[in-house]
Amino acid sequence: MENSSNSVLLLFGIGSAVMIFMASAIVLFVLFYQKRVLREQLNQRAMELAHQHNMLQAQIESQEEERRRVAKDLHDDVGLMLQALRTTTLAVLQEASEADRKEVQQLVSEVDETVRRICWDLMPSSLEYFGLAEATEELCHRLSSKGNVPVVFSSSGKGLPLHKKKQTLLYRMIQELVCNSLKHARATLVEVKFTWTINSLQINVIDNGIGFSKKSEKNQAPRGHGLLSLENRSSLLPANLLFENYFPQGTNASITYLTIPHAEN
Repeated sequence: MENSSNSVLLLFGIGSAVMIFMASAIVLFVLFYQKRVLREQLNQRAMELAHQHNMLQAQIESQEEERRRVAKDLHDDVGLMLQALRTTTLAVLQEASEADRKEVQQLVSEVDETVRRICWDLMPSSLEYFGLAEATEELCHRLSSKGNVPVVFSSSGKGLPLHKKKQTLLYRMIQELVCNSLKHARATLVEVKFTWTINSLQINVIDNGIGFSKKSEKNQAPRGHGLLSLENRSSLLPANLLFENYFPQGTNASITYLTIPHAEN
């Protein structure tokens, strides 16, 4: 009788152990499966983000290449046509009065200057040949000279070499921020400040205008497109883009870009 009871207890113990083992195996299987599904979802999301990043980069690079092509065509083809027009006009107007000749020459000069300005806006030669700081300084000088709002450039620290694509992205961001201040902020002064360190570049675009609301900016056309362009370029660099109210009034837009020397060559 005692042996029978021991056998029952043994079988019960073995059965309980088997059930616990099976339950543990099922729990571990479910946890492993969930972890695998989560890992696949994360991998899928990472692939989607990488694809979006590549598509965005290709789109912006295509835009910049088209800008270069149009600027070159304007400079080469239209520039030559204007030069020919100037020469031909002077020959035809030999018998015209001095006042008429001066008027025509002024019109041709204005058209020539407009074409040069458009070429520079599309792709400044100073960015191609001298770099970001020089191109930004020239941008500030041009905007100051043709408008009523001074745009002041300053730079501190030792400049670092930057990849041309990175320079172009940063320049377009600066261009957008400065033009936004001039067009929408009602500012009477705009400052562009470069601060270089051994491994970073911080760019501040500061104005004394009416201030900046990022939330309302996203929902306001047409300025929302400008903010989207800034965020897209910021993600491609990558850089940290931050907007802050500037005491006592105005906006401080900062771009912080960490440079990696071996990756910038």
